[in-house]
Amino acid sequence: MLKSNRRKSVSIVIVVIVIVVIVSLLVRRTTLKPKKEVVQTESLQSRVVQPQSGEVFATMLRRAEVPHLIADKIVKLLHIIKFNFRTLRTSDSLKLFYRQDSLVKIQYIKNYATIYNFDIDGNDIKISMVYKVLDKQVCLVKGEISSSLYESMLKAGEKTSLVANYADILSWDIDFFTETHNQDSFFVLVEKKFDDTALIDYGMIYAVRYKGKIGDISGYHYTDPTGYKDYYDKDGKSLRKAFLKSPLRYSRISSYFSRGRYHPILKVVRPHRGIDYVAPSGTPVSAIGAGTVTFAGWKGGYGKLVEISHANRFKSKYGHLRDFGKGIRSGQRVAQGQVIGYVGTTGLSTGPHLHFELLQNNTWVNPLKIIPPRAEPVKSQYLADFTSKKDSLQLLLYQ
Repeated sequence: MLKSNRRKSVSIVIVVIVIVVIVSLLVRRTTLKPKKEVVQTESLQSRVVQPQSGEVFATMLRRAEVPHLIADKIVKLLHIIKFNFRTLRTSDSLKLFYRQDSLVKIQYIKNYATIYNFDIDGNDIKISMVYKVLDKQVCLVKGEISSSLYESMLKAGEKTSLVANYADILSWDIDFFTETHNQDSFFVLVEKKFDDTALIDYGMIYAVRYKGKIGDISGYHYTDPTGYKDYYDKDGKSLRKAFLKSPLRYSRISSYFSRGRYHPILKVVRPHRGIDYVAPSGTPVSAIGAGTVTFAGWKGGYGKLVEISHANRFKSKYGHLRDFGKGIRSGQRVAQGQVIGYVGTTGLSTGPHLHFELLQNNTWVNPLKIIPPRAEPVKSQYLADFTSKKDSLQLLLYQ
């Protein structure tokens, strides 16, 4: 009996000891368990500065109020990596990051694919570059005109740059403000650049086509073995001509060439020896062809006027201008498509428009009826190569 009681007592003691040890371990484990750290990251403040037209990199940094020492170091670093300081565009951007009013980082975003990073630690600066690899795809863009080429292509999901480039290629054959009609069709075989699924930019336009009341007009990009590039029709004739179809990219004609028109200001019937293009004040006006400026100034009812002398005894006149293009003065050589002025309402004008005239041998001619000569066609020795490549593009363009 005594032995039995003694055994029970020992058993109870052992159980108590085990319980105490377990509780002790649990308490210790809870005590030693590390607390989860809460890391608070301080958000950065940022602001963006856009380059101004003609601005150099150092001037942009000063305008952005970047400290002189940091700005000088950034320019030196860019010189080391052979940065092209002449390629600043107003579409680029400079992004500055601050932590508690201290500049800690600068990004120069050249485009979606190229970004320059400058990490700033006191007076130390580290430069790094990010190059995104964009996905490139050759796509056929097509659609119908429902109001204008511009609005119809934007409605199809494209960017304004594609509209402009497409119109430029066909600008010698089509005036997209007087010769387009609803239900006409447009086609562009173009390389598109994507970041993931987002359209970022366009590359080469390989072929174009416009089908409508004006006809079925197509053009194909071709680089000959010497490296010369141009757009040609299906027979190898250049799409480029001595004159553009229109001196304005986006406008409409309000008054045509006429032997007798009632003048809204003078209240008399007299010849209208040109074309009036209605466009917003400030719209750029381009030279229809290469030539030499023979007059740039004020001339009576024309208001501010530019006259250009071209080959084959042609002369073009651009009246009612608000301002002249940069460097436009008498004796200045101009290229086809160069901006020579801006739409205004100077002189005898009832509202913003361009009065455009074309003369040959000092006689006024109807600009819409002139068929100017084309540029050089594909050279005969390269015609077979051109035809082969054109046929391949045509299969994609007409699919």
